[in-house]
Amino acid sequence: KGRTVLRADELAGSIGERVLWRPVSFRVQGGDKVAVIGPNGCGKTTLVKALLQPNDRVTVSPAVKIGYFSQHIDILDEHRSVLDNVRADSSQDETLIRTVLARLHFFREEVYKPVRVLSGGERVKAALAKLFVSDVNTLVLDEPTNFLDIESIEAFEALLREYEGTVLFVSHDRRFIERVATRILAFGDDRRIRVFDGGYAQYRSGAVAQEDRDAGEEQLLVLE
Repeated sequence: KGRTVLRADELAGSIGERVLWRPVSFRVQGGDKVAVIGPNGCGKTTLVKALLQPNDRVTVSPAVKIGYFSQHIDILDEHRSVLDNVRADSSQDETLIRTVLARLHFFREEVYKPVRVLSGGERVKAALAKLFVSDVNTLVLDEPTNFLDIESIEAFEALLREYEGTVLFVSHDRRFIERVATRILAFGDDRRIRVFDGGYAQYRSGAVAQEDRDAGEEQLLVLE
């Protein structure tokens, strides 16, 4: 905790000739809960994937062990049960594993359901449980609350707040961001990424104040 676990130095993003974001530098410290926010198509998932592949612009601490959740949910074996999937890559005892599953509303015999019969929301919860108890200390989550109902999102929020490792997540869910994030990476209309040290409510307060200042300056220019 508190140590720099990931560093980006003048990292830029593009697809072909299209610039997604201009060069940006930032650091992620152990224990941070970093939300990546911005409009659809701005490059949030591209940024996250760029951070997963260390290069001359991205440095990741050797101590970091990353667990990645994508919207495609490709970490589950459809022919195995929920419990077997979740404990496959875990060194945790079964009591803890069942506790995490229960927190995500897999109760009693439900842990023996094969993944192939699960709904979309249940598959998301099973994949998240698998990441939580696996041998990682950094969670990278791409739109993790898609397909989850309100109760499941609240349970997931609570687990993330208690999680002692580092979390980097992409989300459009303002309530979820507000309850979990301790730092913000925000894509702007000018293709710049702004780094904000603080939660979503503080970020919004600062953004609104900036908009008011910009509007006031524009009015002064008009008057002049």
